[in-house]
Parts: sequence; C-alpha cells; structure tokens
Amino acid sequence: MPCRSPELLAKYCDSLLKKSAKGASESEIDDKLARSITVFKYIDDKDVFQKFYSKTLAKRLIYGQSMSMDAEEAMINRLKQACGYEFTNKLHRMFTDINLSSDLNNKFSSYLKDKSEDVGINFSIYVLQACAWPLGQSNLTQFAIPQELEKSVQKFEAFYNHQYCGRKLTWVHHLCTAEMKLCYLKKPYVVTMGTFQMAVLLMFETTTNLSYKEIQENTTLNNDQLNRNLQSLVDMKLLLVSGELSSFSEDTVFSLNFEFSNKRTKFKITAVIQKESPQEVEQTRSSVDEDRKLYVQAAIVRIMKARKVLRHNTLIEEIGRAHV
Repeated sequence: MPCRSPELLAKYCDSLLKKSAKGASESEIDDKLARSITVFKYIDDKDVFQKFYSKTLAKRLIYGQSMSMDAEEAMINRLKQACGYEFTNKLHRMFTDINLSSDLNNKFSSYLKDKSEDVGINFSIYVLQACAWPLGQSNLTQFAIPQELEKSVQKFEAFYNHQYCGRKLTWVHHLCTAEMKLCYLKKPYVVTMGTFQMAVLLMFETTTNLSYKEIQENTTLNNDQLNRNLQSLVDMKLLLVSGELSSFSEDTVFSLNFEFSNKRTKFKITAVIQKESPQEVEQTRSSVDEDRKLYVQAAIVRIMKARKVLRHNTLIEEIGRAHV
C-alpha cells in the first residue's frame, strides 16, 4: 500500500489556502503553512506531494477559491527554498497564466468594442499552458456548445488566432463555470453552476419537459457525465424526474420544478469535477510513476554517456546517487 503522507499533507495545505478556511487569522494560517513545510522536509516522496499540490492549486486558481494570492505565492516560495526552482517551476507558470489571462480578457473586450461586436453575455476565459497545468487532455468530454455560447467562442478564437499565430486552443468545458439568472420562479435566483449543468437548463427555455435521450442528443455528453450533472440538478430540486431518482434511462423524463424555492437568492451548485474521485487519486499516483520512469531513463543515458561501459551493479549505485 502506497504511503499517503504526501497526499494528505497536500490536502491539508489546500484546506488552509482555501477561502473556506474559517476561524483562523492570516497570521495563524501562515504559521500552520510554515510548520507544514517542516513536515514536508521529512517526506521522501516529494514528487507525490508536488503532483497533488499542483492539482489542488489548479482548482483553487480556476474556481477562484484561493483565500489570498499572497499566501499562495508565499507557500510556493517556501517550497522553492526547500527543493529548488525546478520543483516549483510549473507552479510559478500557473500563476503567470492567471495574470496574463486577466490582461487577455481586457484586450478581448477592447477588440469587441473596436469591431462594434456584442456577444450577448459576459464572457471571460483563462488561457492555460498545457505543459504547466495538471489538467490532462486525455479525459476531455465530447460536448456540443449551446447556441448561446457559440458566438462568444467563435469571436474569441478569431481574436486569439489574430494575436498568436500558430497556437492551438483546446476548450476544457468540464472545468468551466457559468452564472445563470432563473426568472421563471416566484422570485429570481442567480445560480453559479458548471457548463454542462447550464447546457441542460438552457434546453428548458423552449419547453418544460425533456427526455434523457433528447438531452443527450443535444449535449452529446456521455452517459457518465450526463448522469452526474442531471443528478446534481435533481438533488438541488431544480429539475423533477419521473421514475427512479438514482437511475436514469433513455425514457426518463425531466421537467422544470416551478415550485423551487431557496432561502438564498444567489447560490452555487458544486461542480461535479471539484469532487476528487478515487480514480483521480489513482491517476495522479500513476502519473508520478511515469515521471519517475522517465527520470531514471534520463539518468541512465546521462551516466552511460559519461562512463561508456559499466557493470550492472555499479550502474544501479550511480543511479541511486543521482536520485539523492
């Protein structure tokens, strides 16, 4: 069984750096983070910590959950002092991307004004370097963008391609969030939700009832993603469902709940992606193993280039010294 200390320490740091960290002052949190670095120095699998820490940092930055950007940078600088620049290089680049994206959004707004274009919605993006962010493009889900978003996406792609020739944009829809105003109820509500949840609700603008099959044909989401996002809307009681609440079929019919009420007029439906699954934890550990293989292979090549001929046992010793 793998040692979970690096994973748990990364998640402890995440709990301290999130906005949800209640009942503690900035100085207390800073002190706890400083002590966590002391524990970090005694951990052997620092690369495992780095993987889990970068994943939690990515979610904090994308979803705007960081308690303080200064605290985030201070923590990264502590890690840099403990392990060197290479260890925190990608973390620094993640911060750079967030800052550059803010400037890019301003330029996009100016671009639309100059062309007298109106995309009809408030639209902002993060352009993130694939090599720096632990998002992975292998788990991208097929998704048909709602018509309400098509113009914004097309205009931004045209703007970006004009600004940066030769770069390719890949839209990571499952990490996007949207803010919708619900005006069909007794009082209006402003709800923050995931893009897939938004796409489902937008389909009800022209009808009050839709079957599972109709929703899937329009969104092109796979069964797993569609089930999870529909379940979250049913759990929030925004949608009513015919038949079993926990299992959906092609004939299952969903309808708007016109009797929905909430004490808050502004609330959030937690995006499904924010909840880490056991499969994601296993994927993170597998990626660490792959990185280690590449590191060992590079060490072998480097040593053999210098020594030309070595006995097997001597080579193993040399690799061991290279890792220390």
